[in-house]
Amino acid sequence: MKIRFNLKTQLLLVASLMLLLPWAGCQSVRILETSLRQSHSQLLDVQMTAAIQQLQHKLNQSQHSVFNTNQGNYYAPLTDSKMLLDGFDGEESDWENITTPWFQLNNYDHEADLSAEAKPATTAKFRLAANDRLLYIFIQTSALTPHYYNPMQPQRAADQLNIRTINNTGLVSHWQINPQGSGRVEIKNTSQAMTSGRDAGTWLWRDGHYNIEIAIPIDLASNAIGFDLILNGNQINQHLKSKPTMTYERSLVREELGLNHQLANYSQPGLSLYLLNSQYWLVGQQNADQWMNDADDDSDQAEPSWFTNAIYNKLFTSNSLPYWREPTSQGRWISPQQLEQTTWYQDSPINKQLHSKVIIANGQQFYFVAVQDSRQSLLSASEALNQLLILLFTIIAVIVTGLFAFASSLSWRIVQMKKNYRAAIDSDGKIMAVPSASRLPDELGDLSRVMQQLTINQGKYTDYLATLADKLSHELKTPVAVIRTSLENLELSNLDPEATKYLIRAMQGTNRLSQTLNALSEANKLEQSFEYAQWQVVPFDDMLEELTEAYRQIYSSHQFQLKYDHNDDYTINLAPELIVQLLDKLISNAVDYAPVDQPIRFKLNKTNTQLQLSIENQGPHFSSDNIPQLFDSMVSNRQQSDTPHLGLGLHIVKLISDFHHGNISARNLPGDKGVIFKLLLPIENK
Repeated sequence: MKIRFNLKTQLLLVASLMLLLPWAGCQSVRILETSLRQSHSQLLDVQMTAAIQQLQHKLNQSQHSVFNTNQGNYYAPLTDSKMLLDGFDGEESDWENITTPWFQLNNYDHEADLSAEAKPATTAKFRLAANDRLLYIFIQTSALTPHYYNPMQPQRAADQLNIRTINNTGLVSHWQINPQGSGRVEIKNTSQAMTSGRDAGTWLWRDGHYNIEIAIPIDLASNAIGFDLILNGNQINQHLKSKPTMTYERSLVREELGLNHQLANYSQPGLSLYLLNSQYWLVGQQNADQWMNDADDDSDQAEPSWFTNAIYNKLFTSNSLPYWREPTSQGRWISPQQLEQTTWYQDSPINKQLHSKVIIANGQQFYFVAVQDSRQSLLSASEALNQLLILLFTIIAVIVTGLFAFASSLSWRIVQMKKNYRAAIDSDGKIMAVPSASRLPDELGDLSRVMQQLTINQGKYTDYLATLADKLSHELKTPVAVIRTSLENLELSNLDPEATKYLIRAMQGTNRLSQTLNALSEANKLEQSFEYAQWQVVPFDDMLEELTEAYRQIYSSHQFQLKYDHNDDYTINLAPELIVQLLDKLISNAVDYAPVDQPIRFKLNKTNTQLQLSIENQGPHFSSDNIPQLFDSMVSNRQQSDTPHLGLGLHIVKLISDFHHGNISARNLPGDKGVIFKLLLPIENK
C-alpha cells in the first residue's frame, strides 16, 4: 500500500528536523554537567584535605586506645533517644530502629560469622547502643533454669553478671548485678572504696531465657568493656565471658556525638561523610539526607521536579558505571575495597562519587570517606537545561506554528483550486464556468493563471468539437446530394448487370454517409433544443399506453407488454417530446437485439418522490466491462450492423434523463441473457 503525505504532513516532517536543536542543547548541558562534576570532585578533594587536619586534632584529643584487631572490638551505635529499660527488644521496642550488631560471649566474632559447631549448653549474646550519657546493654541467653540470688544465703550459687569497664583516662571499674528475681535490678560498682548500688535496668525471665537490659554511665566505659555472665546449672558455674582471661574487657568502638558535630561543620548538599576506624567501624557520620532535612527547615530552595530528574537521569546517567549500594550495615563499612580510591556510581536519578582519605591519629589508622552525589550538579545543570529547553521549545513552537499556518494556507489554496476546476468541467468535458485566477505573484498564483488559460483553451476546443458535426453535416450535404442525384440519373440509364451491381453499392454507401451526417448533428441539436423544451403536467401512464400501442404498430414483428397499477396517479411534470424521444431510443435499441418471440416488457411503479420505469428484453447480455461506459458518447455495444451506429443513442437517453433531473441505468438480468433499463424521474420538477 502506497503511503501518501499531504503538504502539511511533509512540512511537519521537515520541521521535525528542528528537534536537533534540543539535542544539541542537551549535548551542551552534558558537557556542562561533566565539567561541573569534575570541578566538584576537585573541590571535594581540597575540602577533605582541609578537614583532615581538624579531624586529626579532634581524634588525638579523644584519646582512642589502640585496638587489638586479633581479639576484636565491640561496637555501640549512637542513639538520640533515652531508652526504656524494660527487657523487651521486639516490635515497638527502643531497639527496633537501632541498627546494631549482636556479639557472642565466649566467641570473638560477629554473630553472623558463627559456624555450626557445637556450642555450650547455654549461650549468650548481647548488643550495645550509646548516647552522650549512657551505654545501653541488652543481653539475651538461650534456654536455661534461673538461679536467683538469695540475700539470706549469700554463699549459695546464683546467676550473676560482672562487667569490667575502662574509660579514656584508664580508670578501671567493676560492676556487679545479682538478680533476686525477674524484674528491676540494681548494679553495684565494686571498684569504689565504698560499694554503692543504683538502679541499672531489668533482668527479665521470659519464655525460658533471660533478657537483661541495663545502662551504665558512658564516661566510665568509653574505652573498653567486658562481660562475665555466670550461670549456674547443676550447681556448676558456667562463665560466658568476653575473653577467657582475668582482664576480659575488649575495646569499645562507638559512634561519638562530638565527632558527628565535627563532621557536621563540613556538610553541604548531597554530601555524606563517614569516619571509620582501622576495622571499618563507624565512629562518626553525617548523612546527606539528614543534612537536607535540617536545611529544608531553614531554606525554601526548590528541589528539581520529577520531569527534570527524568531528563537528567536519561541524559547524564551512564549505564557503564557500577550501581550504588548502601555502604554501611549495622555500623560497619561493607566493602573495604572501595576505600582509598575515587569511584563514580550510578544511583538514579543522580550519580554518586566516593572519595576517601587516610588519617593517622594516636598511632591508629582512620578512614575519612565522603560520598558526594550529583544533586548540586543536577541543580546547576537542570537550571541551565530548563532555561535552554524552554527557549528552544518556544522557538520550535513558534516556527512549527508558522510552518503549519503557512502549510495550511498553501493547502487551502490548492484544495480551493482543485474544487474550482473540478466544478468547472462536467463529466462530458464541457466547460461549465471558467474559475477566476489568483493574483498572488507566487508559484501557486502562476499555476492558477496557467490552469485558467488551459481551461479557456479547452472550452474553445470543446465548443469547436461540439459544432464540428453540424458544420460537417452542413458542408457535406451538398456534395452528398450531388452524388446521390448523379447516381439516380445513372440508374435511369441502361447499364449492363455488372455496372448495375456497382451502382447499387455506391447508392448504399451514399445512404450510409447521409445517415452518419445526420447522427453526428443529432446530439448537438438535441442539447440546443433543451432551451426551448415545453414542460407539461401529463398522466404518464396514459402517455405510456399510447406509446406502447404505437410501438406495436411500428414494430409489428415484436411483442410489447405494459404493467402498472391502474389505481395510482402517475401525473408528472416533464417535457413530453423529449421523453418520447428517450423512449424511442430505448425501444430502438431493444428491437435491434430482442428476439421476436420474446416480449419487450414495460413496468411502471411509483413512490412518494419519483416514477420508476423498467424496460426489459431478452437480448444478449452487455459486456461487464462496457456497462459503466454504456451511456457515454461514441460508445456502441453493437458488434455488427447494416446501418452506421456512432454510439449516440444511449448518450442521448442520458442527456434527456439528466435534463429531467432523473437517472438512467442498465444491468444484465439473471441467467444467460436478458437486459433491463431503469429510468427514474422525480415527480416534482420545474
